[in-house]
Amino acid sequence: MPSEILPPADEAEPSFRRNQSWVKRFGVACRGVKIAARAEASFFVHLFVTAMVLLSGAILDISRWEWCLMVLCIATVLCAELLNTSLERMARAVTREEDSHVRDALDIASGAVLVAAMGAAIVGVLVFGLRAAEMLSR
Repeated sequence: MPSEILPPADEAEPSFRRNQSWVKRFGVACRGVKIAARAEASFFVHLFVTAMVLLSGAILDISRWEWCLMVLCIATVLCAELLNTSLERMARAVTREEDSHVRDALDIASGAVLVAAMGAAIVGVLVFGLRAAEMLSR
């Protein structure tokens, strides 16, 4: 960014997260998740799907390794959605005008969410499909 937009680091406000305690940083991170959950429909949908996956895992009594895969997939999708949401908000803060570079960056971030969600869905089908097949064959 051009230097006229942001002051040098030593002139920035001290409250701009530079000397925060770990507890404060954790609180700020939790605030970010809360903002996304309340304000972004896509994130809320991912949280709903997360709840359904956790419930399905409990009902199907998946193994420890399967839980590890599910948790990793859930975390990956939620992280991708949080990053996408943060880029969308940053883009709106920078400009409201149509800009092909901003559009492309936002589309790429949305693509990252899509790739993460599709990968998680494939893992879910493999884990839950195999577990359901085992239960039905008993």
